[in-house]
Amino acid sequence: MDTEKNPLRAKRSRIRNMLPLKILLPILAISLLSIGSFAATVSVSQTTYQAQEGVYYNVVGGFTPVSNGFTAVRAVGSASTQPFIWTNGGTCQTALTAGHWQYSVTLTLTAAASPTTTYTYIVSWNTGSGYTTLGTLTFTTLGTITVGQTVTFLIDTGVTTFNSPVGLNITVA
Repeated sequence: MDTEKNPLRAKRSRIRNMLPLKILLPILAISLLSIGSFAATVSVSQTTYQAQEGVYYNVVGGFTPVSNGFTAVRAVGSASTQPFIWTNGGTCQTALTAGHWQYSVTLTLTAAASPTTTYTYIVSWNTGSGYTTLGTLTFTTLGTITVGQTVTFLIDTGVTTFNSPVGLNITVA
């Protein structure tokens, strides 16, 4: 078949002469990879902070825990009086030493929380040699608690450095 009789063949021939195959193949490959990576499914999971591998919550009904991760203690802080009285927006903490790492969790009250009850908050961690208790705090809810109130709990790790990844076990009972 002659290119004069077949206009499509003539058009392909002109395009092929303008763009050599050596250029077209890499462009095609990049395009296919781009489309494939764009269309790939992405899973979203709970935030995992640096040096934090896994957190297991063993929380009695009445509280929703949210990890705030590890941060460096900036200034010395006194330990909260135990049992800490639940105060919306409050902070319950162990003694904090500047330069140490601290671990933070925020508890939010749900409808199942019991008023005028004392709870124990325990953080255990494992940096590779088995779980040990990092810290224990107690707190008491008042008769006037309201769903949605929060308290942040800070536990000083007692160290300025530690091995990662870390496994954490948070118990509120």
